[in-house]
Amino acid sequence: MTSVIIASLVAMSSIAQPGASDQAQHPYWLQSTTQKDSSVGIAQRFKRAQKGDAASQLIVGVRYLELRNFDQALYWFKKSATQGNVEAQMHLGDAYARGKGVPVDFVKAHKWLLLAASSGRYEAKFRYEYLLSRMTPEQISKARRNARK
Repeated sequence: MTSVIIASLVAMSSIAQPGASDQAQHPYWLQSTTQKDSSVGIAQRFKRAQKGDAASQLIVGVRYLELRNFDQALYWFKKSATQGNVEAQMHLGDAYARGKGVPVDFVKAHKWLLLAASSGRYEAKFRYEYLLSRMTPEQISKARRNARK
């Protein structure tokens, strides 16, 4: 089963090789977590993700997102986000806020975007503030109760 998944991810990378604009949109595009200047193939990233590497889990999640396989994308984002990866936390927050692969749930979106915003990154703070502007007072209250737990 793993070889089938890797084959499909590798096939996708041969169809749509990243250009400069793709790399600008995805700053983590197949970069090694240990050496920023050496590229690592998606098959190697998938193996690293399975072993628990948060950066590789994010990259595999992004690849599945590009394939519009939201279940797998969210699975890998959650694995990475629970290890504190801010990008993955933002992806999860956006998924819950927009209903991408999951039902819209502003309370869950709040959880992930609050975690990301606590990193201090401007983009995460902006997304969190925008989410708050769309939430009802009841949703905010519930989200804050959950955050205290």
